Amino acid sequence: MAPRIRNPVCKGVSVVQPPSSERDEGYAAGLRAAGPAAQGAEAGLELEPEEGVVAAASTAEPEARIRVELLEEVPPAALAAARRLSDETGHALLVRVVGQPRVELQALNNALMDLYRERSSIPAYSLLFELNMRPFSLIAARILRLTNSRADLGDIIQEAFLAIYRYPSRFCPDKPNAFRNWSYSIIRNTVYRHLNADAREAVPVDFVHDILADERSAGPDRRTEDAEADENCTRVYGLLLVLYARIYEQDLKPRDRLALQLVEVDGLAYRDAADVIGCKLENFKMIVCRARKKIFASLVCALGSRRS
Repeated sequence: MAPRIRNPVCKGVSVVQPPSSERDEGYAAGLRAAGPAAQGAEAGLELEPEEGVVAAASTAEPEARIRVELLEEVPPAALAAARRLSDETGHALLVRVVGQPRVELQALNNALMDLYRERSSIPAYSLLFELNMRPFSLIAARILRLTNSRADLGDIIQEAFLAIYRYPSRFCPDKPNAFRNWSYSIIRNTVYRHLNADAREAVPVDFVHDILADERSAGPDRRTEDAEADENCTRVYGLLLVLYARIYEQDLKPRDRLALQLVEVDGLAYRDAADVIGCKLENFKMIVCRARKKIFASLVCALGSRRS
């Protein structure tokens, strides 16, 4: 089943994405239906950047340029929706655009995006989605072919519209084709981001596994050694605890034992423990330090090893 591209805001708007072979045929048919402008662009005629040209990736030929179908007129249903939105919001730029005898698509895109940027108008964003789904699909498919990217066209389109939805403040309607240039740069950067991800995943995991030994994988002998080491550590730790308890009971004075118990067993703060013993804080710290040093010295002596 072919994947679907769905408007992230308007649940009722969705476009079926055909398989790659049908998509290529549909792309060519769309160019033929678009008229001489789009066909000339596909044949290699140069257009200025503000006319919708986006630079190709570095992996493509240097002279390659990316172009998109230039729509001359706004669909009547979209124009009617834009005029209703103009009456409801009173947005100055939108009112001026829809009031023209002939409404240009890019001028309407700029006005709708400016309305969404200023007032977070969901109807304006939804209308932008409907007007630009096909041009976005054409430009993204063109970039994907030129860069040999394995990214899914539906993912590219959805990420592009999501970026427009999340970051409207980055749009600046200062030029006639501001929205087209800004949105096409978003599509281009989205494709390049997928290219970088593909490059990081270019080496198969199985191939790396064949080259590099997994040091974390433990064989039967390694697991046996680890089990023996754990058993030895447990035994040694138990002996140390017994030795510590003997030194604590036999070698420390009652006040030293009480000081260690208050801070290490009962968990009291030094100041509170000093109040319990009835001495100054500085003196209490000296008592604890002296007791710990005595236990350490007795342990070293009992184990028969000393630090140099």
